[in-house]
Amino acid sequence: MQQVISRTLDTFSHLLYAEAGIQYYRDTLQECRRTIADWLGLNDEQRFAFTPNTTTACSLVLSRINWKPGNVLLTTTHENSTILNEIDKLSNRGVRVITLDPDVPGGFLPALERILNEQPIQAIVISHVSHFDGRIFPITAIQDLAQSHHTRLIVDGAQAVGHIPVSFQEISPYAYFFPGHKWCTGPMGTGALIVGIDGHQETQPYWAGYELGTQNIGLIAGFAKACHLKAQQDPHNHILEQVREEWKVCLRHHPGIRIIEWDGAQAPGILSFACLDEYTEQAMHNLSSTHSIAWKTLTHPSYPSSLSIRISWTTDTPSIDIRSTLELFSPFSNE
Repeated sequence: MQQVISRTLDTFSHLLYAEAGIQYYRDTLQECRRTIADWLGLNDEQRFAFTPNTTTACSLVLSRINWKPGNVLLTTTHENSTILNEIDKLSNRGVRVITLDPDVPGGFLPALERILNEQPIQAIVISHVSHFDGRIFPITAIQDLAQSHHTRLIVDGAQAVGHIPVSFQEISPYAYFFPGHKWCTGPMGTGALIVGIDGHQETQPYWAGYELGTQNIGLIAGFAKACHLKAQQDPHNHILEQVREEWKVCLRHHPGIRIIEWDGAQAPGILSFACLDEYTEQAMHNLSSTHSIAWKTLTHPSYPSSLSIRISWTTDTPSIDIRSTLELFSPFSNE
């Protein structure tokens, strides 16, 4: 990937903005657009726009909607803080935000449907995979509900694309965005926005209203190369699932830990747990500072008074780090 970035930038540096350079720039963008679109099963690559990150993509999508005072946006307690910040800005335009807890008694989908039946909802903003605990939201079912109520569905795929199978032959939301540097393992400063047919303006190509200014074609070429390499891997990531099961077996008998899951599907490379006492909190802090597995402390909506930790790993995470970290949990276990 790094070689592709360097080679692309080197080639362009000899052409710059002469006619040949402009053509090279356009051809490179289109080739990269086609590569990633093919991987995602997107039939129309012109619906694919490059953005520098998911926050920018979300901001662009929300800004293109003709909001009116009294309009309602529905989201969940599991959204990333940067996305929630973009949603909060709409309050200045008189938009009301309803935040749904996915763990609501009676089930998430029935609660979502009740809200949609009670009042018009202009848009739903929801993650495909929760960054809190890796739960996979049923996007297809949510999309069916949104379409039946004439509601725009906007999906944050930051923890999904490159992690779980995602195909746009199966889903077609109003907008879907994701970064290049997370599970796609591409360079930072890259991302993508897929615009639904309902979000298209007839006066220009799908992507033209979202790709603002000159793009860094070196980084984009690296992004496309990373996605090309991802396309050659097992999309179901059975290795990640195996590691997750090992973590669950190791942690479920720990007296100070509560594994956080829901009754639906879970992403294979994420496991979250709540620390139920100060001793466990301190032990987890010590472990997180010494190993290369990605640890993130957070306040989980279901355990607001406890420290929660999300651990994640990829197929590139050294197995020796996974083994050695699991061994460190053994002294705390009751087994």
